[in-house]
Amino acid sequence: MTIETGTVETPKKGVLTRGKGFLKALAAALLVAAVCAWVGFGLGLYLDLDLDRGARITLAIVAAVTTEALFWTTAALLGVSVVEARKRIWRKITGRGTPEAAPPAVPPQP
Repeated sequence: MTIETGTVETPKKGVLTRGKGFLKALAAALLVAAVCAWVGFGLGLYLDLDLDRGARITLAIVAAVTTEALFWTTAALLGVSVVEARKRIWRKITGRGTPEAAPPAVPPQP
């Protein structure tokens, strides 16, 4: 309800609210891809399949990228609060954004 007009506005449907079914299917596909990528990477390391360094790095990058895509797709499904919570957790871990972590504005005088 707006104060000026006293009417109730219906929120506009965005991309994320319209395509929940698509996002769920995408998240499921990415979950399968991420699990397969990590299993492939693990088997490549464990079984020592004569993979050269470049192939191992490629397997690791594919696994990491699919996991990151899965994370962001899940965040889109759950909403922005997941992203904000992740930011708060990283700020707490790294100490960035806190007054204690900030350098002094004026260096101390000798």
